[in-house]
Amino acid sequence: MDGGDPTEIVQSDTITDVERKEWENLVGREDIERSFNWYRTIETSGMRDLHYVFLKEKGHLVAAACCFPFKEKIYVKMPFLEIRSPLGTSLAFYSQTSEHAHFLLRGLETIRKEVKASGFIIMDMKKEEFISLRAQTEGFTGFQVDDNTYIDLNFTDFEDYLGFLDATSRRSIRSTLNKIDRLGITCVFTHDFLKWRDTARRLQKNLCDRFNNYRWYLSEEFYSALETNLRDEAELVLFLKDEVPLVFSLSLNSTEICQYKFIGFDPRYRSYQAYFLVYYEGIRRAIEKRQKRIYFGPSTYEFKEKIGCRREGVFGLVSLKNPFLNIALKAYIKTLTRVGRKL
Repeated sequence: MDGGDPTEIVQSDTITDVERKEWENLVGREDIERSFNWYRTIETSGMRDLHYVFLKEKGHLVAAACCFPFKEKIYVKMPFLEIRSPLGTSLAFYSQTSEHAHFLLRGLETIRKEVKASGFIIMDMKKEEFISLRAQTEGFTGFQVDDNTYIDLNFTDFEDYLGFLDATSRRSIRSTLNKIDRLGITCVFTHDFLKWRDTARRLQKNLCDRFNNYRWYLSEEFYSALETNLRDEAELVLFLKDEVPLVFSLSLNSTEICQYKFIGFDPRYRSYQAYFLVYYEGIRRAIEKRQKRIYFGPSTYEFKEKIGCRREGVFGLVSLKNPFLNIALKAYIKTLTRVGRKL
């Protein structure tokens, strides 16, 4: 507490230092990646070294940020204090005013010094969030990253969804589904994370090995934490032939929104095209659950657009403490923007 100031900045290493209800009142309930239980899942899994700044006025939570140290490559690789939903693609800087943003950044600056980060990077903002935070903060440079993809599920059933697509895409999906049916590939949706943990990790590691990128490789502890904290909101989908697992993915589900994440596959069975079933059966299930929107993340845009996905812009803000490097960073981002490239 700053003297008699009713504004209190609280630094913490756990989200349990605030009440679940006040967190939900601040961030909403529909994005599972922003939920109290998602943060608890990441905390107890140990996959990210999480730090929080909570801003309270007269004892009530009015703003918050979650961050963790990570090395990002932005023209050079350097340690940043990354402010984003951990293992997610959602905002983790919740502020409505410039004054609140100032207090949050003051708390984050203390953490930045403790972890010896070179600067701040606020990630995964939708356009309206980006516009709002850019107006609230000074000394940050804005940039755009790869778009997210989504489908608004205004369909009565899966056949209605197919009717929404063009004839070529519709025939392609029907052909794949018929082939899968002939091959006898089965689909499993399950909340039994511990039973399928080793299978999911083995399938995901194939993809991590292919791209030599293990940043998102889920640990055994993650699945245990998921079982404890998000059993009802998370779901594994697996496709099997003769009990041999071919593909897996994880979905996060609120009443209205479904998000697919962390895919993995067995490359020996690529010709079966089971990878595409993650999308087709995911859409079918979300429609059956009467969810309003499904997210499939960035990349593979050509395929996703053929199945009806639209793009959603994703933005970030970055600031380096070294003034000379910060000027160079601004120039670099400006050059990328001019030629139509993204970070």
